[in-house]
Amino acid sequence: MSKGFNGKTVLVTGGTGSIGSEIVKQILTYEVNKVIVLSRDEIKHLMFKKKIKDERLETIIGDVRDIKSVMPVFDRFKIDIIYHAAAMKHVIVSERYPNECAKTNINGTQNIVDLAVRYNVPQLITISTDKAASPVNVMGCTKYIAEMITLNANYSCVRFGNVANSRGSVIPVFIDSMLKDKKIIITDPEVTRFMFTIPDAVKLVIKATNHTKGGDLFILKMRAFRLGDLLDVMLDRIAPRLGLSKEEIRVEEIGLVPGEKLNEELVNESETNRMYELDDMYIILKDNSLSPTYENLDKVELESYGSNDVELITKDELEKIVTDYLYNS
Repeated sequence: MSKGFNGKTVLVTGGTGSIGSEIVKQILTYEVNKVIVLSRDEIKHLMFKKKIKDERLETIIGDVRDIKSVMPVFDRFKIDIIYHAAAMKHVIVSERYPNECAKTNINGTQNIVDLAVRYNVPQLITISTDKAASPVNVMGCTKYIAEMITLNANYSCVRFGNVANSRGSVIPVFIDSMLKDKKIIITDPEVTRFMFTIPDAVKLVIKATNHTKGGDLFILKMRAFRLGDLLDVMLDRIAPRLGLSKEEIRVEEIGLVPGEKLNEELVNESETNRMYELDDMYIILKDNSLSPTYENLDKVELESYGSNDVELITKDELEKIVTDYLYNS
């Protein structure tokens, strides 16, 4: 795998975010020529440079929504691989600000793809989400369109579910609410969501880089958790570590909010007949004609791939995930 990065120049949009920064860290373990981090948050840039000291790292302030601010990067560097991780990813925020979500997820993706095509970048992988599989909310719809923009240009996408302990995700939100307000707000204890750790998700993103031939959509095999199980872990096992008792924590159940589903899907009905298995991921091809690269893969016979169809993460495993967050935060 490492030879695929030897001497390459890699651009990571949204490179100071949870997924983007992990991509940068893992790519720097290979013999790359340069890794360029593009994001619009100057504070995150400063923190990132202090945290990762590597002469191959270049941080650039720019906004994917403004093609003129990104074009100088392509003029200055001969880019070989792009990981497009810049996105608005929060369902509730996107529902509140749909135009802003569209500017980032649709216009931003179109800008990056257009520049990749114009400057003959060999590989581009857009990071996507399970919300794009059968979208019912603004964020999901914009990410689905981002996928189509990417795939139609013969580049590739990687789609996965919730990333454990990423900024704004459920575990950090629960911890913060417990400490500040002694309260946990949940939608419905029967909600299920796919979950992956950040390092494991990025390992498969990088693996997909080695397999993609363009126009393919990679689906990471993921397990899921039940929200009620996570709530139990927070109350019974985590609260005492925070100096709180279970009885002190108020639980407020508000029901599903607009744009939310009880269970998520990683694959929609139109994709299941073009789905092939590759170790720890699936590949959805543009059509059913297998290239020599994929000719030994087995076709997958699945009617659905939802968070209620897969093995659930146990409470012990959830406790370890939360513990890792507490230890590293």
